[in-house]
Amino acid sequence: MSEGDAMVDAELVLKFQGGEESAFETLVRKYMKDAYSFCLRLTHDAQEAEELSQMGFVNAYRALRGFRGESSFKSWLYRIFINQYRDSLRRTRRADARLVVVREETQRRQSAQVDQSALQATELEEVVKTRIEGLPDRQREVLTLHLYQGLDYREIAAALGCSYDDVKMNLSLARKRLKEELKGYL
Repeated sequence: MSEGDAMVDAELVLKFQGGEESAFETLVRKYMKDAYSFCLRLTHDAQEAEELSQMGFVNAYRALRGFRGESSFKSWLYRIFINQYRDSLRRTRRADARLVVVREETQRRQSAQVDQSALQATELEEVVKTRIEGLPDRQREVLTLHLYQGLDYREIAAALGCSYDDVKMNLSLARKRLKEELKGYL
């Protein structure tokens, strides 16, 4: 930046500080393209660069009345863009960190639900097993052959040496009794 440009910028800053709003518009027009290019190099995203450069100019406008001229306007302006970018990164990182925490909590809850469901299923299996073991012998045999071995009524009758009707009756009684005993679980 030439010394002449720095002088022009200093004059525009003084005019703005004196109440001439158009002086800031002149500074924005002068640095708008460079500011956007700089922000684009920082963010590698056109939309983010646009937002960053706009917010940087808004912040510059707000702070320019307090500008003391200890550095050139240009370096002061770029410091604003850098700070704006860093703030954006911090917000994004915090949001990402919160997102990670939310994801982990969701996964933990889902895992706990799966674990709870598996535990409930295991408990129910144990209860059913205990209730089946408590059935009278013939009902337990008929039910076991039908449910776990996949035999039909005639095959069960042949295996147990009883009648088809006896198999139907004992299977019906076993189901009825289990249904009653498992009422609180289902």
